[in-house]
Amino acid sequence: IHGSDGSAHAFLLKGHEDLRQDERVMQLFGLVNKLLSTDRSTAKKDLAIERYSVVPLSPNSGLISWVAQCDTLHALIKEFRDARKIVLNHEHRLMLQLAPDYDGLPMMNKLEAFEHALALTKGLDIARVVWLRSHNAEDWLLRRTNYTRSLAVMSMVG
Repeated sequence: IHGSDGSAHAFLLKGHEDLRQDERVMQLFGLVNKLLSTDRSTAKKDLAIERYSVVPLSPNSGLISWVAQCDTLHALIKEFRDARKIVLNHEHRLMLQLAPDYDGLPMMNKLEAFEHALALTKGLDIARVVWLRSHNAEDWLLRRTNYTRSLAVMSMVG
């Protein structure tokens, strides 16, 4: 979409989903950002939630803006594993080896299968991706800090 500012803005047209709730969540994130910026201790730590535009067009469709220069965790892990010829769904396959009927299991058994898969893997993909994409140690520390801050804030907000 070309904006009134003359630049192009990328959006995702999402159908079969009511985006009014997503729009409210973005409003909540705006309130959280305001609270974080007015508190001295959190303002010093530069804590904030990156927001994006959500425009409901109807009760079952709408537009979501792309966040510039961001990748999904899935895309990062996929790229990392593809380059090393590692199956993308390795952990899922491990769970199915232990419990072929995984989808029909009670929650406690699903948790047991999940913990089994975790015990058999190192879980370092994200850490390695951040390291490999960093130009130097300072860049790595900045990326790691940004990720940690983002995770911390989103964990507090829920």
